Amino acid sequence: MEYLFLLAVVVLVSLQDVLKKQYNSRSQSPCTFLFSFFTSVGAILLFIAASGFRPDFRADVLPYSVGFAAAFASAIAGSFFAIKHGSLSITILVTSYSLIIPALYGVFALGDTLGTLGIIGLALLFISIFLINAKREKVSINTKWIISLLFAFVGNGMCSLIQKTQQLKFAGEYKSEFMIAALLISAVMFLILALVKRERIVRGDMKLMPLGVATGIANGITNYLVMVLTGLIPSVILFPVISAGGIVIGFLVALFIYRERLNKIQYIGYFIGIASIILLNL
Repeated sequence: MEYLFLLAVVVLVSLQDVLKKQYNSRSQSPCTFLFSFFTSVGAILLFIAASGFRPDFRADVLPYSVGFAAAFASAIAGSFFAIKHGSLSITILVTSYSLIIPALYGVFALGDTLGTLGIIGLALLFISIFLINAKREKVSINTKWIISLLFAFVGNGMCSLIQKTQQLKFAGEYKSEFMIAALLISAVMFLILALVKRERIVRGDMKLMPLGVATGIANGITNYLVMVLTGLIPSVILFPVISAGGIVIGFLVALFIYRERLNKIQYIGYFIGIASIILLNL
């Protein structure tokens, strides 16, 4: 059953990317933070439903919610400003490597182990990510980009780590309550950021905001299943497999849905990603 959940997570992660791409390609004036606000709302609705519409909040879960919200906002805002102030390809590359944070936590804090084949698989995954994202691009290094990149990297990794620690602390309980509180905080932060950046939805774009809600629902299901899987699969295997699986699904989506032209290096990277999934699961 856990591998069916894992497959669902990989597919839903890719679905979120498709929905975001649809929004950015169809919007006359994309509003990053307002879209993220609607995404948070969609995820909140999912977790309210998952709680049976009767969430049971408790005070000792709140610190984890605050931590997740801070990490989530850091990841979104960090990526946004890193892309604005620096290299797109390197920003994507570095944030993709953030999976190492929960993986290493599993090894050093939780005693997760990875065999020789698993280590080779993890190494291949990093090579795969590099080959797919690394492009010849003139890079101008500046302080704003480096700081933004750091926030994106740490934020991405900490989201998964905080989910893992919360589930361990509460024996797999209070998934919905933890995420509802976290997402409410995130929604408020995104709304504030939208006001600060003076984002406005232009006429005709409001009809695209359901894409944000749909993205949030997919994100909510993803997060719920990830929290279930943290109790079933070691972190050092779980998060690399999710990342590698995302690479494979992303390859298929780019090739068959968006008809994107890929270069030979990217093809090699994708096939190495498939090899990494196989080795990580042996």
